[in-house]
Amino acid sequence: MERYGSKVKYWMTFNEINHCKPDSQLGMWLAGGLRCEKGEEEQVCAQAVHNMFVAGARAVRIGRILGKEIRTGCMIGYIPYYPATCDPEDVAAAEARGREDYFFLDVMTKGVYPYYKRKQYEKAGIMLEAGERDWEDLREGTVDYIGFSYYMSNVYGADESRMTVSSGGIIKTMKNPYLKETLWGWAIDPKGLRIALNRLYDRYGLPLMVVENGYGAYDKREADGSIPDDDRIAYFKAHIEAMGEAVSEDGVDLIGYTPWGLIDLVSASTGEMEKRYGFIYVDLDNQGRGTGERLKKKSFAWYHKVIETNGEVL
Repeated sequence: MERYGSKVKYWMTFNEINHCKPDSQLGMWLAGGLRCEKGEEEQVCAQAVHNMFVAGARAVRIGRILGKEIRTGCMIGYIPYYPATCDPEDVAAAEARGREDYFFLDVMTKGVYPYYKRKQYEKAGIMLEAGERDWEDLREGTVDYIGFSYYMSNVYGADESRMTVSSGGIIKTMKNPYLKETLWGWAIDPKGLRIALNRLYDRYGLPLMVVENGYGAYDKREADGSIPDDDRIAYFKAHIEAMGEAVSEDGVDLIGYTPWGLIDLVSASTGEMEKRYGFIYVDLDNQGRGTGERLKKKSFAWYHKVIETNGEVL
């Protein structure tokens, strides 16, 4: 911040911090770098998350000391959960699942642990190692804005036997009969992005930034060298339109958007190179075989125009 603060105005702390949860070894490892003995997951994860909260809050406080133009935010992987039915049991289950993610934002935006998490820790016998400075930092280091990733919506209900884990993912969901899916079982839901923006802005009243949004697919290089990816263009077009509606129709304060990602890379959720997200194709397969050549997909020129017109031309 001291070196780049005069040029870089927006800063962000931990990536998708809310995926650090004790119910998933992959989540604990991916988001928290945690390993522990069986049975210790809840305590270890709770302490690690607390330490990340404190570190993030201290970063916010440093930014404010160094310069009033620096804005420091947080980042979660956000998925709006829809109840499986209007049965109150399903609604309650979806609400409870949503709070698992809201917990992280509640702490980072309000500076205190919410009532429901305090009760959960009490019932589980979880004790945090935390000094008075920790609580002061949390109170004084609340974030200036909220960053989040959005790829899909999910369906949740009281009957967990009806839920499955999406291909290569770590998140339980039910099929949504009203939505199409990617080949990896991720629901394609641009309206869900508008819902997500409204939920977060309504709950926290802070500026929002979409820092990941994208479409994973098997892209094929044609004989003429072109790489058509019209499904990706359609995905981005619909989601950008949904953001525009959230801003112009609903009044959401959306300060930025960045897609995932510019160039093909290994997918974090599945470990595949061939699950491609980029506007630029990289000639490598899942075993790393290929020339490494980089080629512009059809979406490259399309998104170039989107940037050039600030989203006015889609």
